[in-house]
Amino acid sequence: MYNKVVCPACKGNGYIRSSWEGDDFVDQCKTCHSQGEVTNLRLKAYRKYNELKDDKEWALAAAMSEDYEETHRED
Repeated sequence: MYNKVVCPACKGNGYIRSSWEGDDFVDQCKTCHSQGEVTNLRLKAYRKYNELKDDKEWALAAAMSEDYEETHRED
């Protein structure tokens, strides 16, 4: 049997609140399937995914910054 921990995505609620263009939405948590708990294996996968996601977002921001600087460079 796997040990279970509180889901880091929904903080144990089983749902996630989000907003888009001023509208608020409540959606079921896809990380824990609305159970509020995840196994240690799923928690490890969740953390790894977020690390990769953060790296991609940082790389995109750096590329956009370089592109902006290049297009606005005064020669």
